Amino acid sequence: MARQKKGGGFGTTLALALLLVLISVALGVGIARFDFMVRMPFVGSWLFEERPAQTTTGPVVVEGIQDLDQLATVRWTESVPVTRESGGTQLERIFTGEEVLLVAVGEVEAGVDLAKMGREDVRVNGNEVTIRLPEPEVLSTSLDENRTRVYDRDFSLLNLRPDDELVEEARGTAEEKVEAAARENGVLDQAESNAEDSIRAFVRSLGFEEVRFAG
Repeated sequence: MARQKKGGGFGTTLALALLLVLISVALGVGIARFDFMVRMPFVGSWLFEERPAQTTTGPVVVEGIQDLDQLATVRWTESVPVTRESGGTQLERIFTGEEVLLVAVGEVEAGVDLAKMGREDVRVNGNEVTIRLPEPEVLSTSLDENRTRVYDRDFSLLNLRPDDELVEEARGTAEEKVEAAARENGVLDQAESNAEDSIRAFVRSLGFEEVRFAG
């Protein structure tokens, strides 16, 4: 019986020794792996290194504003009458001339082309952003085909064939008059004001408290 007790004690001691060896190996492997992960350029720095708080910078603000693309902010509708008369001498106008009266309804779209902005147009100072926008411009002028029509055509005595080019000239003049009326009524100023309101709301959504626009 005594021999059996001695053998059991020896076996227990051996088992404990093996267990200690395994624990030491496991700790060594763990430390080695930890050190290896820390040394990895992407994993170590991402997991274990402390980083400062990030702040949205000027270039990021510019790219975000540019993503809004061409900001059409105002549509202006105007109705204008246009009279167009064929040329030539007085005698030609009497016998072969033509006069066209066109009543046109046109639409002007004005806004700010944000693609023209550069990084130098945005300055970030803490929670304040100063922005210089491109000048507002007329983006398009067009006639409403459903509401634009030839109201009257007056032909001279010997004129038996309508001059369609005269109608097209009248349409071109109508577009010019519609755009001129829109400009005179402040369509560009309204476009600039609306663009500032839209961009101010966008920039504040990025976390900035104060948004200023440089003249």
